[in-house]
Amino acid sequence: MSVEIKSFGFTEDGREVRQFIISAGDSRKVSLIELGAAIQALWVRDRQGQLRDVVLGYDTVAEYEDNPSFFGAALGRLISRMPDCTLHFEGRDYPLDNVEGMHMHGGVKGFSRVKWEGSVEGDRQVCFSYVSPDGEEGYPGCVTARISYTLDEEGLSIDYSMSADRRTVINPSNHSYFNLNGHNSGSIRSHVMSCPVTGSFNQLTEERGPLMEGTDLNTPQVLGELFDKRYPSLEAMGGGIDHKFILAEPSEKLKPAGSLYSPDSGIEMQCATTMPCIMIYTGNMVDRVRGKEGAIYNKHAGACFETMLFSSLHDMYGSVAVIEPGKDHSSRTRFSFSLK
Repeated sequence: MSVEIKSFGFTEDGREVRQFIISAGDSRKVSLIELGAAIQALWVRDRQGQLRDVVLGYDTVAEYEDNPSFFGAALGRLISRMPDCTLHFEGRDYPLDNVEGMHMHGGVKGFSRVKWEGSVEGDRQVCFSYVSPDGEEGYPGCVTARISYTLDEEGLSIDYSMSADRRTVINPSNHSYFNLNGHNSGSIRSHVMSCPVTGSFNQLTEERGPLMEGTDLNTPQVLGELFDKRYPSLEAMGGGIDHKFILAEPSEKLKPAGSLYSPDSGIEMQCATTMPCIMIYTGNMVDRVRGKEGAIYNKHAGACFETMLFSSLHDMYGSVAVIEPGKDHSSRTRFSFSLK
């Protein structure tokens, strides 16, 4: 195990962005950058023994400063979508920054387009820290955020630790797009997806409901076959999955949260989390995006497993996303890889 540090480039205002590459022997490695605390690349061996970079991303800092698709980036303060761009919290309305008519994934910059401070912890972990000042993107309170990435021979763990100087809200996640044939291999239509879920909830109102037709992933689904059935619930979201799900097991322990398998590469990814919910997105809106190594990413180029709390404000299973001094947010999400 080892960690290599390089310069990835400079921000528009002249600050250096460092790249941290963690290697777990010769079986896998991950590239992390300080801009957005993003997963820039993740290499996994396929059944032929070749390393494949299985996450979508960019080659330059400037692209990550723009990053309209949030490739690989940390999300926060809230992953939630708010069509009125207002946080209604404890009797007050906080106007939030607007992204194309909606407040989404934390705002114009949020956690995803700011520079974090990276540090190496041992020979297999990199930690990123960021202080979000009171009023940033419209949110109340100063939040100190820490995200740690740990690589081992089985996979990658993401640990979130957030604290605040006053009562406020937090619901972080990560927005990596996975394509287990390689980031530059085209569509994930041949991939098989499953997720142990009991229900879903509306992205905007966060009202709970049963699984909609076409979104029951308890039985493994070949994504291309699922998309071609043109279920109204999928067509309404751009012709694929873009839904929030309640996991079958709501406990705070590390538990299954979904899987993705490519019969072409033989790589299977298992997601586990301490969170009670997950948003799955199959890249329905990705359209002619130029990514790493000259690759062009199009619709269904990758799948996101965005683990989260049920809601920013509503209590469910004790997981309400309100923090205050002395009540920090702590959670873990893990992506494990194997061959079959």
